Amino acid sequence: MVFVSLFPVLNLINLICCAGIILGGASGTWYYARQLEKAGEFIQNKDGIMIGLLAGIISAIIYVIFSTTILMLSKQNPVEMIYKLTEQYKFSIPPESEKMLHSIYEDYQNNGFSPFMIGIELVSRIFSHCIFGPVGGLIVASIYNKRRRNV
Repeated sequence: MVFVSLFPVLNLINLICCAGIILGGASGTWYYARQLEKAGEFIQNKDGIMIGLLAGIISAIIYVIFSTTILMLSKQNPVEMIYKLTEQYKFSIPPESEKMLHSIYEDYQNNGFSPFMIGIELVSRIFSHCIFGPVGGLIVASIYNKRRRNV
């Protein structure tokens, strides 16, 4: 999930209904199902959902750590791009938003990151990864269960 989400060309896969995140949950469940088969056990749908959920939480945290590290190493301030775009397209920023953006800008200038933006990104990543990761886990668990019933 992290690998697909982090790299510029590969992250286009996530434009297709978060397919990279679904594949991450599916791959974790597939691996677990294979280990269970070796032990003579079978995977349940709830196991697939929980594996996808856990993979989603872990990948969201790792993604935020890596993306923040990359942003810090590149020494870029993403708020500058917002200012450039608003100037280019002649948008006006409301005073309340301007104050918040300036605070975030100062965080990036002083620390190389913004705790507020890290929190926002972490919450949004956990939310999206915890929706689509379990979908992938459930799909794989269902396939394994259907295949088991047909044998």
